[in-house]
Amino acid sequence: MRPYRVLIAGQGRSAARSRFALREPVRMFDWIKSLKRRIDFASLFVFLFPLLLFLTILYGMLGWTFYVSFANWSGTAPNYEFAGLKWYRLMMSLDRFWVDMANNLKWMILGVIPTVVIALFLAYLLEIGSIKGIESYVRTLILYPVAMSFVVTGTIWSWMYQPDKGVFNTILRSIGLESLTSSFFTNPSTATYWLILIFIWQYLGFAVIILQSSFRTTELQEMIEAATVDGASRLRILFDIIVPNIRGGILILISLLLISALKVFDIVYIVTFGGPGYSTDVLAFFMFIATFQQHLVALGAGLGVIIFLLAFIIVIPYTIYAFRKWFE
Repeated sequence: MRPYRVLIAGQGRSAARSRFALREPVRMFDWIKSLKRRIDFASLFVFLFPLLLFLTILYGMLGWTFYVSFANWSGTAPNYEFAGLKWYRLMMSLDRFWVDMANNLKWMILGVIPTVVIALFLAYLLEIGSIKGIESYVRTLILYPVAMSFVVTGTIWSWMYQPDKGVFNTILRSIGLESLTSSFFTNPSTATYWLILIFIWQYLGFAVIILQSSFRTTELQEMIEAATVDGASRLRILFDIIVPNIRGGILILISLLLISALKVFDIVYIVTFGGPGYSTDVLAFFMFIATFQQHLVALGAGLGVIIFLLAFIIVIPYTIYAFRKWFE
């Protein structure tokens, strides 16, 4: 009986060893899965943390601005006493606020529409026009103003607009058209339009690049080639084929330009400082004056809220379009 028991005992140990051997890969696999989950969570945290930090700061500051606009902060020392709509009522009663609103509207209409239209024709000429051989040089020349800061741009154009020795008046005098010379910014009714011209010059290259990138889809290129073979004119190709098929790019461009026109500050600050009087003033510049010169911090915060709400309204059409494209 003893050898038999020994045999049975040996078989039991080998069976237990085999079960352990089977469990070992399972445990190892579970450990690998657990480690992978930890690594995935760590990677997710690494990538999400900067985004969460950015959103916290962004919306935290936005919430703080909303709160301050309802406070009674009107000096250098913070005062968070609730004042209700006091500063909004004061804002609406100021003639300067409505002049700023009208000027911002001029910037958004007269600064954006000419920029988009001119950029569309320039992009079309660069893409399929007769100057395609020098496309890269012309594109660099057009894009160059975008690389310049508004401070530099404003300084250069201030020199060009000088009544006595400015470029424009000097050229007009040299060709015998002294009667057409202008002092540019001394007339309150036209000064804003000369500033808008700077905006168009600055953003034209940016608009050309956005639209030109919209042209270069395989589908659109095939449609253009087919229309060319069929004998369609270049203008018909532009308006009947290209424009309807780049609506997304045009909408993005218009949204970006509208927001840029709404928050314009640097050009006004450098070239006119809001003058003559406050005829060239805009909302962002008024916010700067109210907050840092007049120390009406709550009023400046209220102006910031108005700018944010206007920008939010501008972004809505693009957001609707993006959601429609997303769920198609």
